[in-house]
Amino acid sequence: MSKEIRKIVIVNTADVGGGAELASMTVLNGFLQLGIDAWLLVGNKTGRHERVVSFHESPFFDYRPYMDSNLTEDIERRRRMDRIRGFEDFNYPYSHNICEMTGSPPDLVLCHNLHGGYFDLRSLPSLSARVPVALRLFDTWLQTGHCAYSLGCNRWQTGCGKCPDLTIPPAITRDATNTNLLRKQRVFRQSRLFVSAESQWMLDRARQSVLAPAVIDWKHIPGGVDLETFFPGRKHEARSRLHLDPEAKVLLYVANKGPANPYKDFETVIQALVELNRKQSVNKIVLLVVGSTSPDEELGQNVLIQYAGDVAAREQLADFYRAADVMVHSAIEETFGNVVAEALACGTPVVAASGGGVVEIIDHGRTGLIVAPQEPVQLAKAISLLLEAPDHCAKMGAAAAAAARRYLDSREMIRNLRSWCAEIHATWHAQAT
Repeated sequence: MSKEIRKIVIVNTADVGGGAELASMTVLNGFLQLGIDAWLLVGNKTGRHERVVSFHESPFFDYRPYMDSNLTEDIERRRRMDRIRGFEDFNYPYSHNICEMTGSPPDLVLCHNLHGGYFDLRSLPSLSARVPVALRLFDTWLQTGHCAYSLGCNRWQTGCGKCPDLTIPPAITRDATNTNLLRKQRVFRQSRLFVSAESQWMLDRARQSVLAPAVIDWKHIPGGVDLETFFPGRKHEARSRLHLDPEAKVLLYVANKGPANPYKDFETVIQALVELNRKQSVNKIVLLVVGSTSPDEELGQNVLIQYAGDVAAREQLADFYRAADVMVHSAIEETFGNVVAEALACGTPVVAASGGGVVEIIDHGRTGLIVAPQEPVQLAKAISLLLEAPDHCAKMGAAAAAAARRYLDSREMIRNLRSWCAEIHATWHAQAT
């Protein structure tokens, strides 16, 4: 059998949405450009890419055996019972047929996010016995009893249970987090997986989790951004296109769903703005919020919050980064930080009150400033330091753009990922012979 890898199927919750969705589409298009027969299987398809296939609407798969009324009723009954008990919902039989969903079987399955109501995690043992299965970790759901980000909670290290917040997505109705984690542990003990992450922080954490026994190989492959879209430009021109005050001090906050994103910490940003309003000595500050729509808000006389809504066009999003003096980011945990990488690539320094992998892409004092999570006073001081020193801020932005060109090119990420997949494929077949 040939060791050359020809076909890769990527699996993710959706094709449009947050960071994992952006990464999935980037990898799909990048692999196609390299000549790989690449497909993206998703639980929810909203885009129009011809190589994106919904689990529920594959033209290559015969769904008729699954349409039996007794079977569908049984699945719904089990789903209701699991919801009542607080169990995570694994009742999705189509995920046992990944190898048939895109026509011919793939040489490798590359799994991204597997939560979101579409995937049966219990399919991993049989799937990983049939073809090489690689996981890219974009959050920590595989390591917890229900949440995609534990937000500082360390119960996942001791088996979960007594969960402090069942509402963190994916939410559950009852505290069965210990049972949920044990179910995942049983799945992983029967699986053979290859794991990569965009940050060393994420890999180090995964090595301490229930996922570890399943892993044959670990690989740190840093994420990247499209440098042909995200690059420096003239600030005044970007502000003119966006109809922004050319004289204002502009901060930028970007998050899927804006302040409502449960994994970000917008409250710390708000408290930092309150502090800036009380102490700042520069011109009026405008915080642009990309990701949601709300009426403008004034915090005292010195701070205005403007909501820009969803910005689907990547070129327009790049203009928001260029228009800002400083990008502000806040998250208790972050596996990588796509928006931070995009800002750096556009030559905008980042001030982050964040933990996790995002701190690995900010060179503190050179391309941005890092303070501890949930420290609004320190965040305000860091923002003020840059706003009151525009020359230093500009030098930091230039250094950020140079660092992004060197370390955050998505084309390099795709090449590294492709090489890793080829290594996995070769190793797999060498062990099988």
